[in-house]
Amino acid sequence: MDTLMPIVLIWSEIERLMELRSIPSRDALAASAHISKSTLYKMSKGLFQPSMTNLGKICRVLRCQPGDLLRFEDD
Repeated sequence: MDTLMPIVLIWSEIERLMELRSIPSRDALAASAHISKSTLYKMSKGLFQPSMTNLGKICRVLRCQPGDLLRFEDD
């Protein structure tokens, strides 16, 4: 039986793009993307995956594609 590989957020890439775009903190990213600080924190810690809506908001602020921030991860 095949198991699905989970898709995970590449937080190091988000941090790299934040630096490139002069976004000073996770709180500033949350505010710019109109995502709660709590939600962004939980995504950064891998506690849950971003919704497509939130992923789109982050991508808009960071001026990137969703695939730039995601990867498959084997268990």
